Amino acid sequence: MINISPQELRTLYNAYLEHGKQIYVAKVTGIQGSILSKFRTGKFETLYPHLAEKLEKFLLENQK
Repeated sequence: MINISPQELRTLYNAYLEHGKQIYVAKVTGIQGSILSKFRTGKFETLYPHLAEKLEKFLLENQK
């Protein structure tokens, strides 16, 4: 279940990428790197719900 908005998710993702790698996020979540990149830059306003849920779960479990 998605608990945060797409903008909040993007903010969390950008914060993670200050110390982490997109390729690692893609590998662990199973989300294509190109999709993550487009979401990060705002080319995709939002992700499909199942992808957003995976990314949210990963980011919340890996916050620093």
